[in-house]
Amino acid sequence: MRNIWVLAVGFVAALLPMSASAEDLSTEKMIQMLRPPAGARSLGTTRGIGVEADTAVNKTSPTVNLYVNFEYKSADLGQDARITLDRLVAALKDDRLIEWDFLIGGHTDAIGSDAYNLELSERRAVAVRNYLVSHGIADQRLVEKGFGETRLLDAQNPTDGVNRRVQITTLAVTPQ
Repeated sequence: MRNIWVLAVGFVAALLPMSASAEDLSTEKMIQMLRPPAGARSLGTTRGIGVEADTAVNKTSPTVNLYVNFEYKSADLGQDARITLDRLVAALKDDRLIEWDFLIGGHTDAIGSDAYNLELSERRAVAVRNYLVSHGIADQRLVEKGFGETRLLDAQNPTDGVNRRVQITTLAVTPQ
């Protein structure tokens, strides 16, 4: 069941719009950016709720790119990454986001093979998920997905370190 869910989340995430840049945000700003509008409903992650086919085309789920940058060829979280993730932990524990589930998207730059970058991005997403869970975020609220180099933040500079990042998406759709 989890494999089917991860495939469905990957499909939905591939349809979501990309933000123009990664951001170094306060906890309050993260809450504001990740909070779905009134009337939104959850896609339902690992709570046993399936994703309906009609929700897969909705592109309105709140998304934020975070400066959770990684060193070249690494999935290790540095001090700056931990500071950003501590703000994300506080945001995800806030009453305004406590009911929602989230996709953690790992990304790489374009150096290396597609297969290597996909595996590395998956390790990065898992590293962030593990950090969040170890700081009190319920495992059931999180789904991780590696995107490799397929969704570069700066396509004009595919080898730039800014492409090594994490993207957080609220798993919600809004009524149309």
